Amino acid sequence: MKILVDCIPLSVGGGVQVAIAFLTNLRERPNPTWKAVARTSLKTALPADLAADSRIQFLDKRSAFDVFRLRRELQHVERVFTPDVVFTVFGPALFRARAPHLVGFALPHLLYDPDSDTLVRRGLEKMVDWMKRFALRRSDHFVVETQTVRKRLSERIGIDANKISVIPNSVNPIIMNYAGAVIQPDPGFAFLVPSAYYRHKNLEIIPAVAAAMRKLAPDLVFEFRLTLDPQSAAWRALAYQAETLGVASKIVTLNALQLDELARAYRAASAVFLPTLREASTAVYPESFAMERALVTSDLEFARELCGEAAMYIPPRDAAAIAERLIELISSPELRRRLTEAGKRQLTSSYLTPERKFAMQLALLCDLSSRVGRGKKSV
Repeated sequence: MKILVDCIPLSVGGGVQVAIAFLTNLRERPNPTWKAVARTSLKTALPADLAADSRIQFLDKRSAFDVFRLRRELQHVERVFTPDVVFTVFGPALFRARAPHLVGFALPHLLYDPDSDTLVRRGLEKMVDWMKRFALRRSDHFVVETQTVRKRLSERIGIDANKISVIPNSVNPIIMNYAGAVIQPDPGFAFLVPSAYYRHKNLEIIPAVAAAMRKLAPDLVFEFRLTLDPQSAAWRALAYQAETLGVASKIVTLNALQLDELARAYRAASAVFLPTLREASTAVYPESFAMERALVTSDLEFARELCGEAAMYIPPRDAAAIAERLIELISSPELRRRLTEAGKRQLTSSYLTPERKFAMQLALLCDLSSRVGRGKKSV
């Protein structure tokens, strides 16, 4: 089997981790034959040996208008490589493959009603979302991480549920290498917020939460550690908000981290905080469980399905209520212990090993190649 792996839609976040895990597994095996295409900007996020692999072709994306050029280049790569199946790790894909085409789905804003604060923004988002739905419907098959997402993807976008497979998430092998390391948390209490910036991640609530915590417990020593580029507009806006509320010392950024750096950041933290408004895919939950750190996240059906009793749930828009729950967590070593123990059980019961996930991905690609390939016409 020949696989073309399309990573062009990826830039930051958990999708990059999924791509790294899949490509690393491919690289370590003599079969199947494969080729990958990714943005040049992704090169720095890849492990050095993977980035140097000649089977990965890097393409520049300098502006939004480059999508037309990239589409042509992807079509050219497919014609030359002649794969049996194409896997866009997370879509929508920029092109419609001639070969059977599997697309990963992780766009939560397409699964829930819009909640933008202005009519203009809502209008723009609806237009962009319509284009993404159109692009998604051209694919042959989809892979998602939970039954919740499968159900919503089918109902909200009108995709036949038989064309959607569920492969649960796993912890990236690079991070798993650190899972058994004995590293004590730093002094004080640090909440790691391991997320790239997306509007639905709700990172803007953090300064207000820190201010509410300081008001409720003035002598409490705590810190929120984000993983944003310190030169990014998102970090500058958060830092300004924190300064305005008088909690600048409570919120820091560790920069965008490589996977080994991220693993060490988990171990150095006391707990993990993810105040997201909506999700369709995240590596934060299993990583928190594997690294044995108490998890605090939003009360969503997606989170309940994946975390069960292994998370403290918070109302993501209520800074005062969040502050009370976080202070409760800081004040109770027993609560943190219970969450950590539940997390270890949840990791075993609800998530795959990296090896099992890769085996399921290959099996799905092989099945799609033979099942769809017999009847699919070139386009």
